[in-house]
Amino acid sequence: MIIGLFLIGFVLGLIYAFIGEKLPLYVPDVIAKDANSWILNLFIGVVNALIFLISFYTFGISYEFFASLIVAGLVFIIFISDFKYMIILDSPLIIGGIIILALRWHFYGFQNMGVHILSGLILFLVMLGIGIIGKKIFKREALGGGDIKLAGIIGIILGLKLGLVAIILSSLLALPYAIGAILLNRDSEVPFGPFLIASMAIVFIFIDKFSNLIAFFS
Repeated sequence: MIIGLFLIGFVLGLIYAFIGEKLPLYVPDVIAKDANSWILNLFIGVVNALIFLISFYTFGISYEFFASLIVAGLVFIIFISDFKYMIILDSPLIIGGIIILALRWHFYGFQNMGVHILSGLILFLVMLGIGIIGKKIFKREALGGGDIKLAGIIGIILGLKLGLVAIILSSLLALPYAIGAILLNRDSEVPFGPFLIASMAIVFIFIDKFSNLIAFFS
C-alpha cells in the first residue's frame, strides 16, 4: 500500500516537472533552455511522493487530501516555469481552479463554492489594481498577468482572508530576493509567481494557525 502510494506520488511529481519545463515552450516567443537536471526531477518526484503519502494518511479521502495534491502540483509547475521562463501558464491555473471548485461543491456544497469564487474574483481585482498602480509609478510592468491570475486561484483555494495573508506573506518572502536582484543587476526582473505559490502552500499547510491568527486580530 505504502509503496504503491509512493510510486503514484513520484510519477505525478515527474509529470509536474515535465509540464513546468515543456509546456511553456508552446507559448510564442518563449526560448528553450537547458533541460532540468535529473537530480531536480528526482527531487521533485520524491518530495511529491512524500506529500502524497503524508496527505493520504493525515486526511484520508477528503477535500484536504485532493486539494493538497492540486496545491503541490501548482507549486512545482509554477516554480519551474516562472523561474526558468518568467511565465505562469494559464492551463494549470484553470484546470486547478476548476478541480478545486468541483471539490468544494462536492464536499461542502454550492454556497461554499460560490463564496470561494467570489474570494478569487476579489483577490484577482486587488492584484490587478496593484499591477495598474505599480505600472503607473514604476513606468513598467509591476506584476505579470500570470501573477494576477494566480492570486485569483489563491482566493479560490484559501478564501478571501487567508488569501490576503498569503499575498502579504509572498511580498515578505520576495523582498530579500528582490533586494539581491537589484544590487546585482538593476534591470533584472523578479519572478513573483514562485513566492506567491510558496506562500499559498505555507498558509494551506498551516491553515489552522493562520486562521487562529486572523481570529486573534479580528
